[in-house]
Amino acid sequence: MRRHPDVSWKYLARWEQEHQWLTPARIGKLHFQKHEVGLARQKLEIAVKEGAADGRLLYELGYCCRVQGDNDQALEYLSQAAEKLARDDPGHIYHFNSEYLIGAIFEDKNEVARALTHYENGLRLRPDTPPLHYRKAYLLHQQGKIESSLAEITKVLALAPNSGAAAYLAGILSIERGDLPGARIYLLQAIENGETGGAAYYCLGFIASAEGSNEESIEYYLKALLAEPGHREAMIALANLYYEEDNLSEARKYYEALVEKEPSSGRRHYNLAVVYRGLEMDEKADAELAEARRLDPDLQFLTRAEGEDVPEYFAEAARLQQGKKYREAIDLYRRALLADPFYIPTRYNLAIAYNEKGERTRAIRQYSRLLRIDPNFAPAHLNLGILAYEKKERRISAFHLRKYLSLEPDSPRTDLIQRYLHDLRGW
Repeated sequence: MRRHPDVSWKYLARWEQEHQWLTPARIGKLHFQKHEVGLARQKLEIAVKEGAADGRLLYELGYCCRVQGDNDQALEYLSQAAEKLARDDPGHIYHFNSEYLIGAIFEDKNEVARALTHYENGLRLRPDTPPLHYRKAYLLHQQGKIESSLAEITKVLALAPNSGAAAYLAGILSIERGDLPGARIYLLQAIENGETGGAAYYCLGFIASAEGSNEESIEYYLKALLAEPGHREAMIALANLYYEEDNLSEARKYYEALVEKEPSSGRRHYNLAVVYRGLEMDEKADAELAEARRLDPDLQFLTRAEGEDVPEYFAEAARLQQGKKYREAIDLYRRALLADPFYIPTRYNLAIAYNEKGERTRAIRQYSRLLRIDPNFAPAHLNLGILAYEKKERRISAFHLRKYLSLEPDSPRTDLIQRYLHDLRGW
C-alpha cells in the first residue's frame, strides 16, 4: 500500500488546472474510442482551443469531422496531424491514416492529382495496403493512364487475390487496352470472388459480342439483367442485338422496357416506333413516332450516335472502306450497329460496302432496314431502285426510283432516273 495515496491525484489535479486542455482531451479520446463521434469532436475541439497540439489528437478530431461530413475542417486538422506526426512519430498508424483520409477528401473534391499525392504518401508508409493501391489505380484510370492503373491493380490482386472489385477493375482496364481474352479472365475471376452485380456480366457480354459470339453475348446480358434487373446498358445491348438479328419480337420487349424506363427520351420512343413498323404494327408505330416528335420536334438524336464507341468504329471503318478493305470495314460497321442500330450513316455505309464487295443481296437488306428507320431517306431509295433495276425487278425498281424523284425533284440525276423509268415500260 502506498504511503501517500493522494499525492499523485493532487499532482494531476494541479497539472490539469494549469493545462486545461488535458481533461477535455482525455474525455474526448474516451468518446472517440467508444465511437461517440459528436461528443468526441466537442471535447477534442475544446482541447485544441486550450492548447493541445498533439498529432494524435488532431487526427482523431479530423476523423470526427470527416465522419460528420465537415470535410473542410477535417482537411485542416488532418493536414496538421500529418505534419506533426511526420516529424514526431512517423511510424504511428495515425500518420498513415491521416494521409489516407486527406487523399479521400481530395478525391471527393475531384482534385485527383492532390489525392494521388497523399495516397502515394500513405503507400510509402505502408506499401502493402490493398485498399490504397486500389484507390490509386482507380484515380489513374480516371486520368486515362491505363497501363499505370493496371500495374497498380495488379499489386492489389497480388496482395488480395480474392478481391472481386480489383479483378473487375482489371477487367475494365484490359478491355480498354484491347486485351479481350485477358479481360474475360479477370471478369470471371471477379464473379467467382463475389462481384456478382450486373456490370461484370454486361462486360462479358460485350466481349462475346466483340468476338462475334452473339449467342454467348445474349446469355451474359440476360445474366446481367437477372443480377440487376434495371441494368440500363444490358437492356440496350439486348434490344440492339435482337434487332440486328432481326428478332423483332424479342427486340420489342426490351425497347418497350426502355421506353418505360426513360419515358421522356425521344430516342427511345422513335426506336420503338421503328420496331413496331417492322412488325407491321402501324398504329402503335405512329403513336410512338408522334410521341418522339413531341419530345424532340426536330428528331435531333437521329444525327447523333448513341454508343460512345460508334464514332471511333465509324471513322476507322470508313477509312478501311476507302482503302477497299471491305471485309474489315464491314466488321467494324456491324460492331457500330450493335451499339446503335438506328444511326443512319453507319447502316448506309454498310450497305454501300456490301454492294462494293459484290454482296448485293446483303446490300439490299441493309437499304431496306434503313428505310424502316427513315422511310424518306432518299439515297436509299435511289440505290435500291438501281439494284432492283439490275436484278430486273421492275415494279420494285420503279417504286423506289419514283419515290426518290418525289423526295429529290431537283436532283442532278433526274435525267438518268427518267431514262431508267422509261426503260421500265410505262413506269
